[in-house]
Amino acid sequence: MLPQFFGAVLLVGTVAITVGALGVLIWARSRGKPLLARRALIASGVVAGVYGLFWVLGVVLAQRSVLTPGETISFCGLDCHLHVSVREVRAGPDLGVTVRFASNAVQAPEWPGELRFRLRDSSGREYAPSNSVPDTALRAGASWEFELLFPADVKPEGSVLIVTWSGAIDYLVPGAGNPLAQRQRRLALPAPVGA
Repeated sequence: MLPQFFGAVLLVGTVAITVGALGVLIWARSRGKPLLARRALIASGVVAGVYGLFWVLGVVLAQRSVLTPGETISFCGLDCHLHVSVREVRAGPDLGVTVRFASNAVQAPEWPGELRFRLRDSSGREYAPSNSVPDTALRAGASWEFELLFPADVKPEGSVLIVTWSGAIDYLVPGAGNPLAQRQRRLALPAPVGA
């Protein structure tokens, strides 16, 4: 599967080349140069086709996996330094799922608040948390934990936590950076504390 960084580069490159080719197409048509206009149209079509192929394959070939409690999912920008794992589950008035965010970056901060969380129970229903991860920077080399709250009637047995990027533009990124592909990697929940 196309790594997140290369997917983002492919998206930006496709947009740049397509806009450039369409600009050449408009210019060539206004100057009466049909051969150049045709070549620009073909170039933009080929680039868009390659992008579309990578996008479809990235979503179709994303392997479904459930990671055991304690394993991490990594999220990438230029590199993969933001790691998310489930630490514990607490039953009570709400179902509390404590997630751990860790960064092994050297210098740049990470932003866990840019992630979207969904809890899928064993029957396939999905629940959004009633609270949000703070929009606080995770400093390079640091880690912190946060408890997500879900309805108390959700049974943790057989449930999984789905973590994706939250931005709408991310759906355009082919490969591992696409939330549709990210949804295929899920974090299993440990047994609730005190169970």
